[in-house]
Amino acid sequence: MKKKSFAAFVVLIVCVVGLNAQTHDLKYKLKKGQDYKFYQETKMNITQSLGIIEQEIKNEFKGITRFTPVSNEGSNIVLSTAFETMIINIESMMFNINYDSSKPIKPEDKIANIYNGIIGKDFTVVITPQGRVVRIDGIDEMIDDAVRALGSTDSKVAMQMKKTLSSHFGKEALTGNMEMLLSIYPAKAKRVGESWSTDTKLTSALKANLSNNWTLVNASNKQWRMHGKGNITTLGEEAIMNGMKMSFNLKGKQNAEFVVSQEDGWFISGKQNQNIEGTVSMKGNAQLPQGMEIPMTVTSTTILEKR
Repeated sequence: MKKKSFAAFVVLIVCVVGLNAQTHDLKYKLKKGQDYKFYQETKMNITQSLGIIEQEIKNEFKGITRFTPVSNEGSNIVLSTAFETMIINIESMMFNINYDSSKPIKPEDKIANIYNGIIGKDFTVVITPQGRVVRIDGIDEMIDDAVRALGSTDSKVAMQMKKTLSSHFGKEALTGNMEMLLSIYPAKAKRVGESWSTDTKLTSALKANLSNNWTLVNASNKQWRMHGKGNITTLGEEAIMNGMKMSFNLKGKQNAEFVVSQEDGWFISGKQNQNIEGTVSMKGNAQLPQGMEIPMTVTSTTILEKR
């Protein structure tokens, strides 16, 4: 009996070691012609301290994005992509935006009509099997068409609205935003417990570098569970806002957890949290010769769900 018990124990140990030694080829294995969707909900709060005044900007985005593989370019995946639904709420001291693609749009609501111009319309996203965005085609032209469709709108107003939309959904901004969610996989197969890193350049609300360190923490039930810990650092580039030169000096952390399918690598669920703080340096000008250092904090939470 003792020999049998010992033999069973040895078999158990061998099985456990075998499972831990198994490598996993983590990547996107999407089927041509099949729709892959996720629901995204992002809430971001930006707080700026202007002397005795504290300004808060609240941003909320909700929506379903659809990705359909249509072809390959070598090992890269060509995706026909569209925003199927979208809700955008921005609240600040300066302006407010409230848009819901499921609700009727009034002709005089210019911002809503521009957003409507990109809903349900396809553009192209090309990604590597690891999720790095190679290029995005068609989205800038789509935004141009939406602005032109406004017709008699004052040209300066139209250009400002285009700038606002492009800052979130233009090719440059969208590349970083999509890569922040999609670029999660390593170049080589990994075992449970092993780690790898990814780097993304963000160019939306803030221009920053995101460096993530991922770990495969579990592989069971035909799913992979991954945890990511990241560092965010602004690039220190100057920007002109309302005619004033500013530079952003911010840094922070990101924590992420994704559960994905082993079959195709697509999302089952996910969550990201970001906490960023630092200062915005306003250069001296005629109205403010000495310039100003503005403390700023940014907190955001993103959740993903398969649709």
